Amino acid sequence: MENNSGEKKEKRGSKKIVSLVLFIIIFCAIVYIGWSSCSDWYKERQQWVKMGFAEDKFPYKMLGERELVEKGLWSGESPALNAVPTRTTPEETYAKFRQALIDGDIDKAVECFTKEKQDEYRDALTKAKDEGRFTGIIDKLKDITPEGKEITNKSTGSSSTSYEFFYKENQNDTYTTSHTIVFYKNWDGDWLMDNL
Repeated sequence: MENNSGEKKEKRGSKKIVSLVLFIIIFCAIVYIGWSSCSDWYKERQQWVKMGFAEDKFPYKMLGERELVEKGLWSGESPALNAVPTRTTPEETYAKFRQALIDGDIDKAVECFTKEKQDEYRDALTKAKDEGRFTGIIDKLKDITPEGKEITNKSTGSSSTSYEFFYKENQNDTYTTSHTIVFYKNWDGDWLMDNL
């Protein structure tokens, strides 16, 4: 009877050891798979963060259409932005910009550019003013008039458009020189200049 009882205890002990070993193996496998998956997810999200398509704080949420459009990372037309009603047309923005330059108000002129370009054009216009080239820029902008029109629409999208500006190189020339200015609509419905 004692032998039988000892064998049962031994079998139970062996079963416990086997169960414990299996539990440890399964637990380690789950931890390894979970760690590997989390590591891959983290590396992938860091790539998206680096490219600007995801937030830079945990849980590194992918950016939506609005955020991507605001950052200039949205390619093509944005249905959400297209649905925003226009508050200020490209023509009105350009007229406001030109008047701000005539008034010598660089800050007001810079407001007519997209957010990403404002610092660049503030520096450029300030430098031009300091170097005495400001008057020449204003004079050239005042002369942008093909056949009595100030600007001619070259191409139009729902949230971006470009205009061709014509100007004289000197007083005797016809309006043969031109360049294109691109406008983008923002979420407030204002069309802003992206270049000059």
